[in-house]
Amino acid sequence: MGGILVISLALALGTYGVAAQRGANLVKLDRYTLIMSALWGVLALAAAFAGYGMGRWVLAREISTDHSVFWTHVLAGVLLVMVGVMMLLQAFKKKTFLEHRMESVDIRTDVLLSMRTCLSALLLGIACGLLEVPLMGFLISVFGFCGIFAGIGYVSGRANGAVWTDQAIGLAGGLLCLMGILLQIA
Repeated sequence: MGGILVISLALALGTYGVAAQRGANLVKLDRYTLIMSALWGVLALAAAFAGYGMGRWVLAREISTDHSVFWTHVLAGVLLVMVGVMMLLQAFKKKTFLEHRMESVDIRTDVLLSMRTCLSALLLGIACGLLEVPLMGFLISVFGFCGIFAGIGYVSGRANGAVWTDQAIGLAGGLLCLMGILLQIA
């Protein structure tokens, strides 16, 4: 259960970072912000569900021996570390933020920006499928955390700008790298 929460929290922190960047550009908050937060949660949920199914499919094709269990744990750990490293690189990459204020949420742009989060959700879903975590607990925590953190990200970005973006994404990457390494040791 702890692994599900750590993975979901890491994914939600990445969502927070992207949402805070977009929130920094908003002039006013309105009902579309809530719609966008829910949409990000749904997209992350769909990607995580697809990844989970892919991980379970790979696992089902393996022969259940100790040798194959070892390799599925190695693959899951590599996926966790890979997503973690991508997030760390994103967090420490030199960026230029343009403060361009918009009157309302541009849903098309936000959906395109959320694809980065969906890629992470897909890879993390594969890792969870390989680790045989409970499906319902995983999906509920991914949707809940990502929806809540997207809303908090928009509000935080609007109030504080994109100040906490890199720290949130860096923390998420660090958590995933640590979990992937611990999975290899255990």
